[in-house]
Amino acid sequence: RGVETVSLLQYWQGPAGEAGSTVLSVEDGWMWMAALADGRRYLQLTVDVASADLPPKRALGDYCSARFHAVEAAAPFVRDAQPVGEPHARTSTAVLNESVAGDDWIRVGDAAMAVDPLSGNGIFQALSSALQAPAVVATLRHDRGRTALAQHFHTRRIEHLFHRFARIGRDFYAQEARWPQAPFWAARRGWPDALPLHAKVRPETVRVARGPVVCAGRIVEQDVVVTPDQPLGVWHLDGLAVAPMLAALRREGGDALEKAAGEALLCARFGLERARAAALLAWMRAQNWLD
Repeated sequence: RGVETVSLLQYWQGPAGEAGSTVLSVEDGWMWMAALADGRRYLQLTVDVASADLPPKRALGDYCSARFHAVEAAAPFVRDAQPVGEPHARTSTAVLNESVAGDDWIRVGDAAMAVDPLSGNGIFQALSSALQAPAVVATLRHDRGRTALAQHFHTRRIEHLFHRFARIGRDFYAQEARWPQAPFWAARRGWPDALPLHAKVRPETVRVARGPVVCAGRIVEQDVVVTPDQPLGVWHLDGLAVAPMLAALRREGGDALEKAAGEALLCARFGLERARAAALLAWMRAQNWLD
């Protein structure tokens, strides 16, 4: 669970005009503002639960209005506009559910995890976890021998997405240099850890291992290429299983790792056309899988 965060969202109505949006950092949090062409406005203030000096609920409307009117960047969004109703307070805390898969159920989207909105990946996360769900569900229902494999597949991917988005949010927070010691920013610039978003890959850190993948609508185990930046493993690239090709190149070693020899090996061993072999070899080198 991330640092406890709350967002105050209020709808406003103004005259019709140009649509637009902006995000702005302030000492105790950040603001998001959006305007639709029909005059509807959405103004949101996100603050730290532990350190925010919020008024009683009945005074939140005046509080939010005063906060936005005090910011120059908010002027286009509040000019000639009025609040509609009361502000809505919602948690924006990043949360990973302890259990996301059972013998006959799985969690997807926000039921599995909620990411910090500043990571900008909430919709992607929901769709991404939902896209893998049919294969996981089908395996749980029809391939009981692979129940544990399907659960492992779904759980690891949810956890991987959560930590990836948490680090994206962390790096956004770390870019704000004006108030590094302010409670809101200090608590978020180092969570969840100090690991880089993209881990450095070197040929000696790349290995072939068995891992769960989606194949024909089921979760099965195949050889995949595991790297520090792709810990879940890479199975296919452009419809090709990459693990056996990488293993073949490494077994031959030496001259086989040279461009022409490597292309020839892939063509002869795996029946690839020269251009496709060249593209695959270039991609492996770009990923630092090969010297």
